[in-house]
Amino acid sequence: MALVRIGKVVRAVGLKGFLGVAGSAGALGEVAAIVLRRAGALDETRMIEEARPQGRVWAVKLEGVSDRTAAEGLVGAEVLAPREELEEAGEGRYLWTDLDGLEVVTVAGEVVGRVTELYETGGVDVLVVTGGARGEKLIPLAPYVEVDRAARRIVVDPPDGLLD
Repeated sequence: MALVRIGKVVRAVGLKGFLGVAGSAGALGEVAAIVLRRAGALDETRMIEEARPQGRVWAVKLEGVSDRTAAEGLVGAEVLAPREELEEAGEGRYLWTDLDGLEVVTVAGEVVGRVTELYETGGVDVLVVTGGARGEKLIPLAPYVEVDRAARRIVVDPPDGLLD
């Protein structure tokens, strides 16, 4: 079973133990259980009792998390799920795991680097690209970015100044 990152616990929501999970793009509505991964701790599998969108995050109630204090203790945990339980993200949408490690090139064929991280901004997500001759670059997932999952690369037609 391959686990993939579908989000991160960013805050507690309310007083009844709900977690605020960012970056799931609806994946939390598809799975019955998730795995929480925290630095220095063993992975924990938890059943989802309820999951709903709430503003820019998903409010998620997990089995065994009954109050705000317990929810606050999970802030910072990565949220993982089995890849086979997730549907495709849809046209123009991507799961983080689909982008992680992809090579990034310009339309002229210049290698920019590889995707190593994703910043979820609440608006346009931003790819962190490292390993190229120009150093670390931040590239918004904007209309000038084309993700070719079949070729395992991302092609960028950068506006002036983006890669400087």
